[in-house]
Amino acid sequence: MLRRLTVICALLVFTAPSPAADSQNMYKWIDDQGEVHYTQFPPPGRKTEKMQPPPPPAESPNASGNDLQQQLDAVNKQNQEQLQGAKDAKQWAQIQKIRRDNCETAHKNLINLERGGNVRYMGPKGEVIRLTEEDRQKRINEANAQIKENCTP
Repeated sequence: MLRRLTVICALLVFTAPSPAADSQNMYKWIDDQGEVHYTQFPPPGRKTEKMQPPPPPAESPNASGNDLQQQLDAVNKQNQEQLQGAKDAKQWAQIQKIRRDNCETAHKNLINLERGGNVRYMGPKGEVIRLTEEDRQKRINEANAQIKENCTP
């Protein structure tokens, strides 16, 4: 019997509303003069509006600032990567154009060299230079190397 009474008392203590829980409630009401009042307990016979409690504070102001700073740093890093990617893409396009031009020049040179005969070129001082067969073969090999280097995708 005593055990049963102890269990019932414990249940009543844990399930009964506590005054501390009620003291956290806030009520808004207006008196006869039109003034707004805020109280912890609703006045009897008045229309009241139960106020929502404010949200809990952040972990700490510094923690919130650190989170924001980390997000800002991540956005700045992403922007830098995008800018670098755009620069890299522009440089890559320039390199590809140069390679296409070199490929075209190497093909033209190879065609001229393979025609054979007395191949003549203008020297650096404006003089006409005739290639020997050995020089012509050397230049054909150089043109093939340029084609291999610049004409492959």
